[in-house]
Amino acid sequence: MIPSFPNAFAPFIRNLLDDLNRLIGPIHLVGEAPLCGIQGKPLPNTLELLVARPLTECRKRLLRGDHPEAIMGHKHNSLLLPLKDWSHPKILDIASFKNRPNHLATLEEDLLHRDVTVNAMAYTWPHGPLIDPFQGRMDLLTGEIRLVNGQETLDQNPLRALTFFRFAMQLNRPMNQDDLERVIHTDLETVPPELIRAEMDRILSLPLADEETQNHLRTLFSSPLADQFLPHLASLKYIETVPGGEDPWKQMLDTTLGITAPADGEEISLLDLRWAILLGGFGLAKQTSQDLMESSLALVNKRLEALEFSKRRARRILSLLRNLNSNTHPTDRQLKRYLQDHIPMEGVFRLMQAITTANPHIPEAVRIEEELKFQAIRARCRALRQAEHSLRAVDLALSGGEIQDIVRINPGPWLGELQNKLVELVTREPYRNNKFELRAQVQKWITQQREL
Repeated sequence: MIPSFPNAFAPFIRNLLDDLNRLIGPIHLVGEAPLCGIQGKPLPNTLELLVARPLTECRKRLLRGDHPEAIMGHKHNSLLLPLKDWSHPKILDIASFKNRPNHLATLEEDLLHRDVTVNAMAYTWPHGPLIDPFQGRMDLLTGEIRLVNGQETLDQNPLRALTFFRFAMQLNRPMNQDDLERVIHTDLETVPPELIRAEMDRILSLPLADEETQNHLRTLFSSPLADQFLPHLASLKYIETVPGGEDPWKQMLDTTLGITAPADGEEISLLDLRWAILLGGFGLAKQTSQDLMESSLALVNKRLEALEFSKRRARRILSLLRNLNSNTHPTDRQLKRYLQDHIPMEGVFRLMQAITTANPHIPEAVRIEEELKFQAIRARCRALRQAEHSLRAVDLALSGGEIQDIVRINPGPWLGELQNKLVELVTREPYRNNKFELRAQVQKWITQQREL
């Protein structure tokens, strides 16, 4: 079915899978791996495998087969095989077949327990076939995103309602309307908040660059499904807009979708920028009173806690929002102070730009002018950050005086040149910035000078 699929794997991974197939097989690749094979895309970070054997027996066989790194996973029905010093994939996640009561544990029975048809395929290693009982391959190529088993799929795990939207956005496919109606009315009350936040992290990490995926996101946020975990946004839907006025609901979504991805060196992620807008950024940007700002930030913090964000991410998002009313013409001294306080100012300015340009009444010329202004500010931030992080001669573990004591000649241009060489070395290999290593480099330089 996918004749070139094994060729997508590096020789090391192919040999490893052959070994696993011999020890615990037959093994079946499921999840994103068959999707990648069909679409010709790179393999995922986590490679999911299904086996018929109990996982305890699999682990014993792997340990005897010289795979001591195999460990039982934290979640139920998971045996993990980390791939140390390997970039892609990073881990193998092995599971045994799931089955309903009074049903045999088979591959087809396990696939029935999955979420959407495009994610309910299995490739038998190494030569196939592709097991596709729900026509997932056809849906991937020309069809719709469909639930594997309608309402029963959602009853088994309500979180699959969000997964349904994620696959539609990730694969840029239309959604089956009957299943969409089921999904948007799914009750998430029994789903742990951290799982909801993790699934939304996956959705908000997608590019969301084309019109269809953006419309999928609008459908999600306008539905009762999203109101359950972001109830503060629901009120925006009912604010009446005067003729010619701003539509807060539309502007909030336009701002979320209009945030541009951070450049290299910016200490913020596109994911947290989007969360900042959704959790209150659109309203906070319009606050003029410090008291109102602090009370609003307290509410945002409660939303962060409700969705069980880590403390580090919560601090970062709150830092973004707290500085949304910063001066848009800062001096270098002000920017340095922000950066020294670990405020992700490039992200703050990206949010400010997205909020400004989401206003549909701004003339195009003003929109372009605002974009150029914020680009220049972010460039200044990056330059100051790089300068702050750049090593200088004073950062060396060996001072200029100590170098002179070793070399025993009068100071001159040679000292600056030698210090620059040491800075270049330590920039490439930071572990060398200690007195022992640097003394050895100075001695090496003295020897080279004598030979000249």
